[in-house]
Amino acid sequence: MKKKYTVMIFDESRLGEVKTRKLSGSLVAGVLAFSAVFAAVSGVGFYKLSQISKEKQVLLTYKNENEKLKNQIAGYENQMVVINDKLASVIELEEKVRGLASYGGKVPEKKQLAMGGKEIDPVEDIEKANEQKDKDYFKDLSNTLSSLGSDLEKRALSLTELADFLEKQKLVMSSTPSIWPAGGWISSRFGYRISPFTGRRVFHEGVDIAAKYGAPVRAAAKGTVIFSGRKNGYGKIVIIDHGFGYMTKYAHNSNMYVQAGQQVQKGERIAAVGSSGRSTGPHVHYEVLVNGVPVNPTRFIVGSR
Repeated sequence: MKKKYTVMIFDESRLGEVKTRKLSGSLVAGVLAFSAVFAAVSGVGFYKLSQISKEKQVLLTYKNENEKLKNQIAGYENQMVVINDKLASVIELEEKVRGLASYGGKVPEKKQLAMGGKEIDPVEDIEKANEQKDKDYFKDLSNTLSSLGSDLEKRALSLTELADFLEKQKLVMSSTPSIWPAGGWISSRFGYRISPFTGRRVFHEGVDIAAKYGAPVRAAAKGTVIFSGRKNGYGKIVIIDHGFGYMTKYAHNSNMYVQAGQQVQKGERIAAVGSSGRSTGPHVHYEVLVNGVPVNPTRFIVGSR
């Protein structure tokens, strides 16, 4: 430490001029020690800063992933809302179809459909996903939700088509002459018979239903009255067009309660039993025509008189 060190300083601007400085050994040792400590502290500082920077990047990555997970969860919640709305629509449509299928007043018993296969509980599974941070899980869940939505679309479309079909079938049924137009007994059937007026074998294009004079005559199906008046041989007659090629005639009435162009419903009173026209007593001559051709009315009648 008692050694002396000489430092020579050359000044380039002044060639040949040399400055000298004498430094003690303790001073040089102190400078070296300070430099070593400074270098060590600086190294540790840089290392710590590097570690902090890496941790910050990791935290930032986690933050971004959490944001993406939140967005995915929000997206799944929105999808579940949409799917629930579709399910409600499908259930409502199912009730409509069941109502249409219950033609006749008896509603079919609602049964549990056969089910099975893999199930996914979105709430439970999303909690698992938050714990496991499993990206593959969210991909599977997204595919499942997409598939479920597609199945719902197909089911809703199928039910819509079925509802339209049943709606049309119900309209056809309500327009089909399927009830007796009057209470009584059949005094003359459809087909060939011996005429009570000429005694010859003739073809009878309807059925005669003997009933009490003035008893109600009812429409055998819904439709539009196309004629209400007198016709030769028929007397007072009502003719109804039911659509789908069906037409009915109600003849020999004593009174009529409908006019041409009027809409009537199945079972609605349209006339009163009489004996007008060519008749031997109070009855209803009832005809059913399909595409203009007379057919046996009893083929369409459901139930007893």
